[in-house]
Amino acid sequence: MGISVITLILENPLLSVTAVLVIILVALFFYILNKAQLIPILKKNIDYLNNTIEELDQQAKLIIKSDMELKLYQEEVEDKLNKLTLLKNLILSSIHILDTEELFLQINEKIVNDLGFKKGAILNFTDLDVKLNIGFNSEETEIIQDFLTAKKQALLSLPLISADSEICKKLSLAMQSKDILVAPIKARENIYAIFILSNLLIPTDIRRAEKEIFSIICMYLGQCLDNIKLFEDLYHNKDVLEKKIKERTNELVKSLREIEVISKTKSDFISSVSHELRTPLTSVKGFSSLLVEEKFGKLPAEAKKRLEKIDENVNKLVNMVNILLDISRIESGKIEVKIAPADIVKLTKDVADFLLPQAHQKEIKLKLNLPASLNVYMDKHLIERVLTNLVNNAIKFTPAAGSITISCTKGTTHATIEVSDTGYGIEKDDAEKIFQEFYRTNHPKIKNIQGSGLGLSLVKRIIDTHKENIWVESEIGKGTSFYFTLKLEKT
Repeated sequence: MGISVITLILENPLLSVTAVLVIILVALFFYILNKAQLIPILKKNIDYLNNTIEELDQQAKLIIKSDMELKLYQEEVEDKLNKLTLLKNLILSSIHILDTEELFLQINEKIVNDLGFKKGAILNFTDLDVKLNIGFNSEETEIIQDFLTAKKQALLSLPLISADSEICKKLSLAMQSKDILVAPIKARENIYAIFILSNLLIPTDIRRAEKEIFSIICMYLGQCLDNIKLFEDLYHNKDVLEKKIKERTNELVKSLREIEVISKTKSDFISSVSHELRTPLTSVKGFSSLLVEEKFGKLPAEAKKRLEKIDENVNKLVNMVNILLDISRIESGKIEVKIAPADIVKLTKDVADFLLPQAHQKEIKLKLNLPASLNVYMDKHLIERVLTNLVNNAIKFTPAAGSITISCTKGTTHATIEVSDTGYGIEKDDAEKIFQEFYRTNHPKIKNIQGSGLGLSLVKRIIDTHKENIWVESEIGKGTSFYFTLKLEKT
C-alpha cells in the first residue's frame, strides 16, 4: 500500500507538489507553534532586561548625585582646612606677642582675604580710633566711625557674631554693602575693639564657615589681649603678688600643719578609744562565749538565742575595733609594711578557697580568671586583707544565684586585679564616697545589709601604702567592679 502511494505521487507531479506544500505547511506550523511558545519567555527576558536597565540607570543617577555631594563635601572640608590653617598661622605668629599694637598688625591683607573678604578694619572701642585698616577708603572709614559713634551704647550688648543683627543691617545700608560682619573683641569681659569685615571676594551669602572662623579669631584676639593685660598687671604688681603669694603660702602651710595635727589627734583618739574598747569587749566576748557554750549550766532556748545574738554582735564590735586600730596604725605609720615579690595568683586562689563556703551558702558562683602565676611587689598579709574585704563585700551585696569573678590582668609595668559581681550596683554619687570611713549607701535594697562602713576605707589605705591605685566602676542593677594595681616584679 505504501509503495503504491509513492508510485502514485511520482506518476502525478501535481500531487507531488501538493504533498511537499502540505509537509512544508505542517513544518511551518510546528515551527511557528514552537516560536510562539518562546514568545512569553522572550518577553519575560525583555522585561527583566528593562528592569535591570532601569536599576542601572537609577544606580548611575545615585552615583552621579553621590559624586556631586562628595565633591561639595570635599570643597567644604578643604575650605574648613584652609580656615584652620589660617587660624593656626595666626596663633603661631601672635602667641608670644605682649604688645597690643603689634598684635593687631598680625591681621594683614592675606588673613582678611583668606577669610573670604576684601576689606577689614579694627577700631578702638573707647574713641573709635582706627587701629587697623585694610582696603577701606577715608570716606568709608568716616561712615563706620560716625555710625558706631551713634550706636555705641547698643554695641555694649552686641553678640559675638552679629551678621544678622540690626546694627549690621543698618551699617550695611550706610555703606551700601550687604557683605558685612561685625564683632566685638573683648578683653576681661569688656569691649576693647570692634572688628569689621566687608565685601566678599566671591559674591554670595556669608556662609556659616566665615562666621565661625571670624568669631574664633575675635575670641582669640580677646584672649591675647587678656594675656597682655595680665602680663602688664604681673609686671607692674610683681612685688604685691609675691607678697600675697608668700602670705598665702604661709597660710596654707599653717592650715596644712593644723590639718596634720587634727589628723594625728583623730588617729590617736581612734587608737586610744579602740584600745580602751578592746579590753571590755574581750571580757564581754569571753563571758558571752562561755554562756553560749552553756559552761555555767543549761540555758532556756530563748535565752540561748538572745546570747547567740549578743555574741554575734560582740564579734562585729571586735572586728570593727580591730579595723579602726589597723587604720590608725596605717595613718600614723606604726604598722610594719613588708613589700616583697610574691605570687598574686596563689594568694587570690587561697582567698577564694577560704570564702568559697560563704559564696555557696548564698548559691553564688565564684569564678576565677587568672594566669598560671604572676609575681608582684606586695605585703602578702595586707593584700590578703584587701582581697578578703573585696570578695566578702561582693558576697554580701550580691543576691542569691548571682556570680562573682576575680580576674588578674598583666600590663606593661603593673598587674590589675579585678573583683566584679552581679549585685545591686552603686550610685555614681556613692561611688565617689565609698572609700570614706563609716560611709554607707542609702540604696533601699542594701541599706538593711549590716556593715561597719570601714572595710573599704581600710582597703584604700592599704593600697595607698603600696603607692598603688584603687577605683570602682558600677551600674545600678548590673553589678560592681573594684580594681587595684600592683607593680610587677622585674624579670
